[in-house]
Amino acid sequence: MRFALLLLLLCGCSRESPTSVGGHTMGTTWSLRVHPGSHLPPAAEIQQKLDAWESILSHWQPESALSRFNTSSSTDWISVPPELIEVVELAQRISTETNHAFDITLAPLIDLWGFGSSGRRNAPPSSEEITASKALCGWQHLHTRHDPPALRKDIPALRINVSAVAEGWALDHLAKHLESSDLHDFLLEIGGEVLAHGEWRVGIQAPAAPPGETAQTLLLRDQSIATSGVYRQHFMADGKEYAHILDPRTGSPIAHPLASVSVIHSSAALADGYATALLVLGPLEGRTLAAKLSLQAIWFERKK
Repeated sequence: MRFALLLLLLCGCSRESPTSVGGHTMGTTWSLRVHPGSHLPPAAEIQQKLDAWESILSHWQPESALSRFNTSSSTDWISVPPELIEVVELAQRISTETNHAFDITLAPLIDLWGFGSSGRRNAPPSSEEITASKALCGWQHLHTRHDPPALRKDIPALRINVSAVAEGWALDHLAKHLESSDLHDFLLEIGGEVLAHGEWRVGIQAPAAPPGETAQTLLLRDQSIATSGVYRQHFMADGKEYAHILDPRTGSPIAHPLASVSVIHSSAALADGYATALLVLGPLEGRTLAAKLSLQAIWFERKK
C-alpha cells in the first residue's frame, strides 16, 4: 500500500489564480486546474470517467472487476476489462525493471502486518507466518491475455491491489481525454499525484513538515510527479518502528532511513510505480537504479 506525499498545488505560470473543479475518487480526492479564460470541463464529465475506472480497478468495492478476480479461487482464465489488463502489465513492467521491488500481489503480507483489512497489530509476525504469507504472493504467478482480455493466477489465493499505479494511470488517461477535448494547458491531481500539461509550478512538502510548509518548488512542463513515503502508517513494538511499506523480497517492512521519494516522469503511472519501488530499495540501491533508468527523483531521508 502506497501513501502519496501531498503536493502543495501552487499557481501556474500565469499571474492570475487558476480556476478548478474537483471531487472524490479511489478513496481520495481529485482536482483539475486551468488558467483563467480556458474552458473548464464540467466536474460531472470527469467524475463519470473516474467512477467507471474505479468500478474496474478498486480493491475495496466488492463488485469491481478486480475484486471479483480476487475472490475467485480458479486458476483458469478469468475475463476482465482491458483496462485492468493494461494496469497489471504496467505494474509487471515496473516489477521487472526494479529488481522485484514492486509487487501488486502482497495483500496477504499487508494483512499479516496489520496494514490491510484484517485490522491492526502491536507486534511483528513470526518468521514462519511471514514465510507462509509470502508463499501466497508473487507477481510472476499472475498472467495476462489480450484476446479476449483475461487474467489467470497460478495460486488460488493470489490477490492483486493496483492502487500503487491506478491513480497515475487514471491521470494519464484523463489527460488524453482532455487533450481530445482541445484543452492543452491544465494541472490534474489525484491523491497528491500530479500531471501537468503546459507549465505549472508546484511545491513539495517534506515528510512530517507542518501543513503549508514547502520544502522545494519546481516547474513541471508536460510532466508528472508522484511521491511515496513512510510517514503515514506504522506501528511501534519494543521500541522499533514498523512502516507500512513492505519489501516484496523479504516480506517485511523497509527499515532504511529513506522517508519519501518523488519521481518526475512523462508518464504519471510510471512515476507512481517507480516512486514506490525506489522507496522500497532505499537510499543506496534506489539511487543506483534511478540512475540506471534515468529517473529524475527527489529524496528525503529521516534524521538520525
